[in-house]
Amino acid sequence: MGPASDRNPRRAAVVGAGLAGLAAAERLAAAGLEVVVLEARERVGGRVWSAQLAGGVVERGGEFVTSGYSVTERTAARLGIALVGMGIDYPDRELHPGPGPGPGALRRGAETAAAAAAVATPGTAAAAALDGAVADGAVREVLAMRLQSALAHPLDALDARFLAHLPDLVTTAEARRVDGGNQRLAEALAARLPGPVRTGSAVREIRREGDAIRVIGEGFELGVEACVVAIPLALLPELRFDPPLPDRQAEAIAAIPTSRAAKLAVPLRSRHAPRALMSARHRFWAWTTVCDGTGGRIANAWAGAAPVLGRLAVEAGPARWLARLGALWPGLDPVAEDALLTDWQRDRWARGAYSVLPGIADPRGDAAIAPPAPNLVFAGEHTAEPEWTGTIEGALRSGARAARDLLGEEPPRARAGPS
Repeated sequence: MGPASDRNPRRAAVVGAGLAGLAAAERLAAAGLEVVVLEARERVGGRVWSAQLAGGVVERGGEFVTSGYSVTERTAARLGIALVGMGIDYPDRELHPGPGPGPGALRRGAETAAAAAAVATPGTAAAAALDGAVADGAVREVLAMRLQSALAHPLDALDARFLAHLPDLVTTAEARRVDGGNQRLAEALAARLPGPVRTGSAVREIRREGDAIRVIGEGFELGVEACVVAIPLALLPELRFDPPLPDRQAEAIAAIPTSRAAKLAVPLRSRHAPRALMSARHRFWAWTTVCDGTGGRIANAWAGAAPVLGRLAVEAGPARWLARLGALWPGLDPVAEDALLTDWQRDRWARGAYSVLPGIADPRGDAAIAPPAPNLVFAGEHTAEPEWTGTIEGALRSGARAARDLLGEEPPRARAGPS
């Protein structure tokens, strides 16, 4: 940290205009640096993407703001943006066929599984650790479903450390999102920068030349003294670094999986009260909310993990998923021809939903996010504290941390009491 501060960088580049990159850019600009933000897409927000549908707003990417999202709350408040309740608790949902185990049994099972995983032999499979820790088969089944859905990665590809996520997946709180769409956070952060984000500017190479950095893309080159790279984890191997990243770091980046997830939104012919249901057979869940701008006339659904998406035939379009949604939730009466399907694996500038890291410290994550140089740092949800990877909160936190690292600032002291 010190060397970057000693160099007194005057100009910085931020590669990526998702929430992580924009949070870093805002902080660097506030410190007096000239900041240039380069974004491959034609919009800001990255994997936070709000869209209009049938007169309302749906989230094609990051959606739920729940308990503990303190940085998100503070950022929204200072930007004059309201967070509104969705009328459903996350991650609580009705199981169909149900009723399924009660919240007390799920909580006890999650805590027992997480404790057992903490002392499990390295390499123990998550499913085996869960089977050994939780005797109640119904509880195991729901915990396994929630873990696979939340991580958007096959349960049989996870090791026992990932069971550390389970207590958070049974602790419910009302979900919130930004009034008018979560992408407003990104747009408001971008509006605070001295200059516009350079959209349509895909970066191909980061070249270090002594104390300077040259950022090279399609039809442009930019010389700066400092750089934040805030692109999705899956795209990092495609970005050329000169000199190359250390072998250990490149291997660590390649070893972290990116989850596979899709979302479906479809208008309804009548309003529905807020509700959340999960298909025990097909492993996806669906919800309605009053904060969609239509008063509950849009159904939303999420499917996570490649086998689940395969069974829903997502690559062929929304037809099979719509049929399964109808079976899960009779009476919705959707306008099927207006359905909006988003498959993040097929998104050129994401190649997946988010990183798959355990909710505890991981040597791969530590090696992957290490700054290649004092004036070159990484940001993004995959670089957040373990409990915040894969979240809007983690993206914002990581951007602020990356800016502090470049400026040579100390991290803020932990606040007393709950956040």
